Amino acid sequence: MPIVGRRRAPIRSQNQPAMPVTQQAFQPRAIAQAIAAATCGVALYAGLPAAAQAQMAAPQAQAGAGAAAQATPQTPLQAYTIPAGPLAPALRNLASAANVLLTFTEDQTSGKTTRGINGRYTPAAALAALLAGTGLEAARQDNGGYLLRPAPASANTLPDVRVTGTALDGTTEGSGSYAATTATVGKIPVPIKEIPGSVSVLTRERMDDQNIATIQQGLRYVTGVGSVDYGDGTGYYRARGNQMGIQFDGVAIMNGLQYQQQFDMSMYDRVEVLRGPAGVTDDALGQPGGTVNLVRKRPQDAFHFSSETQVSTFGGVRQVFDVGGPLNQDGTLRGRAVIAGNNSQQSVDVTRNKNGMGYVALDYDFSPRTTLSFSAGYQVTKITGLDYGAGGVINDARTALVGRVPGSYRDNYSPDWNNSYLSMREANANLTHRFDNGWTWDTTAFYRESRSSAKYAYSGPAATADGLAYFGDQRQLTTTNWAGFDSHVSGPVDAFGLTHTLTAGFNYAQVNQRSKSGFVSVDGPYPGGLFSLYDPNEVPEVSVPFTYDAKNRMEQYSFYTQGRIKLAEPLTLVLGAREAFLRERSKSLLSDDPSWNTIANVNHKFLPSAGLVWDITPSTTAYANFSRFMTAQTATDYTGAVLPPRTGEQYEVGVKNAFFDDRLSTTVALFRIKDKNRAIGDPDHAIGSIAGGKARNQGIEFEVNGQPMPNWNVYAGYTYLNTKFDNDEPDLTDGTDPKHLFKLWTKYKFTDGPLQNVSVGGGMLAQSAISRGVTQGGYAIFNATVGYQVNRNVDVSVALNNIFDRDYYIRPPGNFYSVYGDGRNAMLTLRYHM
Repeated sequence: MPIVGRRRAPIRSQNQPAMPVTQQAFQPRAIAQAIAAATCGVALYAGLPAAAQAQMAAPQAQAGAGAAAQATPQTPLQAYTIPAGPLAPALRNLASAANVLLTFTEDQTSGKTTRGINGRYTPAAALAALLAGTGLEAARQDNGGYLLRPAPASANTLPDVRVTGTALDGTTEGSGSYAATTATVGKIPVPIKEIPGSVSVLTRERMDDQNIATIQQGLRYVTGVGSVDYGDGTGYYRARGNQMGIQFDGVAIMNGLQYQQQFDMSMYDRVEVLRGPAGVTDDALGQPGGTVNLVRKRPQDAFHFSSETQVSTFGGVRQVFDVGGPLNQDGTLRGRAVIAGNNSQQSVDVTRNKNGMGYVALDYDFSPRTTLSFSAGYQVTKITGLDYGAGGVINDARTALVGRVPGSYRDNYSPDWNNSYLSMREANANLTHRFDNGWTWDTTAFYRESRSSAKYAYSGPAATADGLAYFGDQRQLTTTNWAGFDSHVSGPVDAFGLTHTLTAGFNYAQVNQRSKSGFVSVDGPYPGGLFSLYDPNEVPEVSVPFTYDAKNRMEQYSFYTQGRIKLAEPLTLVLGAREAFLRERSKSLLSDDPSWNTIANVNHKFLPSAGLVWDITPSTTAYANFSRFMTAQTATDYTGAVLPPRTGEQYEVGVKNAFFDDRLSTTVALFRIKDKNRAIGDPDHAIGSIAGGKARNQGIEFEVNGQPMPNWNVYAGYTYLNTKFDNDEPDLTDGTDPKHLFKLWTKYKFTDGPLQNVSVGGGMLAQSAISRGVTQGGYAIFNATVGYQVNRNVDVSVALNNIFDRDYYIRPPGNFYSVYGDGRNAMLTLRYHM
């Protein structure tokens, strides 16, 4: 019968004979491996946070099992991070960390597993949470220790438990909080305060509170990120003056974010954003601006059903259904399905967006240590009356833009027959195995396919002061497929009396694209063949043959490793390296020689990264990092030629703080990025980019995020950005990176008094001036919401967006194109959940 816990002679109970302490329980290696395994992370039982937050103590708790979990001078709260897995080593880990005596037999724990814990508990509450669902309880003994015994059949509640943060794997659904304590953007789950970089997490709670349905809406309210609509349902996203890359569940794919449509956000649990190069976890298209990690919802251990109905004053309707739970008696097979549909108009006249999405996910536990996960999604999107917007007004000499086309910020400057259609499908499979020694092996395969077609007319270059412009008809057909594979192992390594964490792996990614397009200039009724932007339906729809037909293929693979090396208890050195290989080829199917041409071929490109994390106090952490990057660019010049790869490096320092038992966090970061050959928009052509030469971006970021009170959530972020181009024309840039950017959202729920069950919230987005030839001055947008919880299953809310009906551009006019921000609008939301 092992007795585990404090390293001293056990105190003999009057009713219990003395027993020798089992030496195996105190093996430093076993304990260190268990602790390190917690930093690698596995899924925490999804139902635990909700049960814990409810703090539903059993009214007739058994002696010992009902030990109080509230913090007192004798029983202070302590942070525990113990992964799911076999019960016996988890109990030994907890007993040692809590410095308590725990007595149990191997027969009691044989074949039993725990869902793990991550948060702040008293020892009694930590034991109760760890034993949840095992049929066992820890009974308090006279000597202050605990004895494991079968739990009474009627015991179905936990003692009062105080939990902060998110699940060990980073899951935010059901947390009720804007705070996140763990992120998976770096392959393995790591506490955010231990990541030597600036990380933001958009939790499921905040997505629901802000009625976020698209990736554009979501990233628009993430610190330091510029989310710019492109007019056709896609967008481009920038941070620290650079474009961003994307991961799905921690697996990077090439060219999967910029100007690409994404699935409805009801499919995702959270959005993690790492600003700056991702280092060893980048792919060949890893962008220096940062990485967006979209983490899909997973099946839950208990049945659940929810629906969401929304109606907006733009004439839009949105409906979401989400259902799932165990699919067999043992709960080893779990499933989930999400269906979402949207039919909405936009602030711009005539434009209508219709889309439908379906998502399914399955998890199967071959054993407590091995889980196979599968998911698949399908979405179709149809946009009618799409409008890329008008260019700016040009001077008489046609040498410079002098302002915007006069008119309403709701005018559609394109003919009604403009349309686009897109379908997306994807499949993802993951196999995870957790070894007894704390190591984890994780393998993922991913496939996505996108098919898009569009027929539209657009104006440009520029326009006259009275709204006259040239028009042309464009036709496009594009098929893109992405394939990715990643396999890595991670776990603890004991050396020099400390426990370190090592990750090593291999990844492969491929993207294939075939693009067809054609353009025909059409003559208008005004002198010079111009049309009036105020009467775009005069633009005829003509036959447009394909004059461009090309294939492009990129593939990359790399070997990577990262070590989290403990130099001392408060000091961690994070070293990483990636050996990258890249090949990019293209061919024209309309040329006389339709053979493949090699655009880029990179072998054995060594990309190091380094970071340092110093835990100054339990609540304050300082960090610094350095990384180099190489980015193969998919951008082409106006002739279709792909631009050369860009290279550079980043330096960053910062401080992270946690308050109120980790419910509220702050981050301050200083950064500098140097790079060359970045792609920037071609100022002289409607399509294409040019290489931007050398550039330097530097600035400061500040974020506060979390739940300072159980019924109050708050988020705020500020960014200052200074951009300098060393050998370009002055200020030759995309023009959509403001020097100052501030974002805020908060929500408060009344829990007593006359306003009980009423919630109020609101926020703002403010930024300084931006320009693409025509300047959009600084502006601020204010939003508000009020809600009421009708009963435990139903809540209703009304949101008012752009309260003061501010006119502004998300993308100000250049020689071609512009995009308005939405005017004032309201949305009614009804949610049901069980």
